[in-house]
Amino acid sequence: MPDESGRPITGGYLAASDREWEVRILDNMSVRVSWLLVLLTFTVLILAVSLLGLFALAEGKAAVSQIAPHAGETGATLETSFSNFAGWMQLAILAALLGTLITVVVVLWGVTVNVVRPLGELVGYFQRMKEGNLAQKIPQLGDNEIGRLYASLEEMQHGLASTVGTVRNGSESIYVGTQHIAHGNNDLSARTEQQASSLQQTAASMEELSSTVNQNADNARQASQLATDATRTAQQGGEVVSDVVTTMHDISQGAHRVAEIIGTIDAIAFQTNILALNASVEAARAGEHGRGFAVVAQEVRNLASRSASASSEIRTLIQTSVSQVDAGTSLVDRAGQTMNEIVAAVQRVSDIMDEIATASSEQSNGIAQVNDAITQMDQVTQQNAELVLQAASAANQLEAEASRLKVAVTRFQLEDENTDTQASPLQQADQSHDLARWMPTLMPARKTKPDAANEGLENGQKGRDDEWESF
Repeated sequence: MPDESGRPITGGYLAASDREWEVRILDNMSVRVSWLLVLLTFTVLILAVSLLGLFALAEGKAAVSQIAPHAGETGATLETSFSNFAGWMQLAILAALLGTLITVVVVLWGVTVNVVRPLGELVGYFQRMKEGNLAQKIPQLGDNEIGRLYASLEEMQHGLASTVGTVRNGSESIYVGTQHIAHGNNDLSARTEQQASSLQQTAASMEELSSTVNQNADNARQASQLATDATRTAQQGGEVVSDVVTTMHDISQGAHRVAEIIGTIDAIAFQTNILALNASVEAARAGEHGRGFAVVAQEVRNLASRSASASSEIRTLIQTSVSQVDAGTSLVDRAGQTMNEIVAAVQRVSDIMDEIATASSEQSNGIAQVNDAITQMDQVTQQNAELVLQAASAANQLEAEASRLKVAVTRFQLEDENTDTQASPLQQADQSHDLARWMPTLMPARKTKPDAANEGLENGQKGRDDEWESF
């Protein structure tokens, strides 16, 4: 059954199996052994041919020796000629064996000098390249196969050195960059954790502030209601005082009218007294006939005197009452004005309390929105903190991988550089210390109060803006 290329699967399998056996045999066979086998085969063939020739000469010489006695002089000549030929052939075979030996020695020396030794040195070059030495000098051995192999090795070393140099520079840059990123992520992680802690404290403070503002808003509403009630009560008191003022004015007018009436009564009593006095005079003139009339006139006079005295006392009392009523009216007027001012002030206080209640309600709503925003910021900050921790972990792993890559690349020795190319642990520690000094310092530990945390953020942010821009 053919495969995709159209070749039989069985044939391909057998060919692959044969190649595997060939590879196994060749892998365990060195160049010297290969040449020894070739030379040994050639030597065995030469020895076999030489032995066959010597055996053939011996058999021919024996046959000629047996035939020569029967051939007479011809046989003797033939035996002598064959003996000379056999001697020359033996010398030729010995020369061939000696030439073969010399050829084997020369070939072995040539293979050793031109193939085995350069291949051994080539193995040494590969071994040193494996150990990281890419600065070794590779000689030029001519234009043969070994020379071209050395030239290819030199080109490969130059290409590998260029690649390793590029990878080394890249790995060093990656290592420095990953260190910067790792330090930055660690610092950012610490900052994010502190920010999350500050946001949690701020959220707790905002909750307390929201509760306080809500309580103040309730108190402001109650105070506004009480101010409204006080305004209503003050207005009612103002109306009562206004009625009292009106009543006092009526009382004052009544007292003045009573004073006028008392004056009229006093005038009547005075005139009555004068009339009684005139009647007494007339009665005295009448003598006995006017005695009764005189008694009546005397009584009228006494009554008039008593009326005048009573009206005088009443006038005094009325004047005192009028002056007191006037003073009371003035005080009531002043009380009315004061009450009006109190009502106006209470009204202003009520308006202010209404405004305070409205502002407190709006402030409570605003703080509630701020509290919701801070809560969302807290959640986002927590998520960012988790992402930053993951990024810091990935950056640390990347730094470790970059460090291993740098160590793996620095083991190669390139041209025009010292043999001690790999940085010592002390130098690496110095570099890490320099990087740590270069990177932004961690923020100081924040206090538990939100105000102190905000102050720490404001004080520390200005000094680190440039560093974060460079980062």
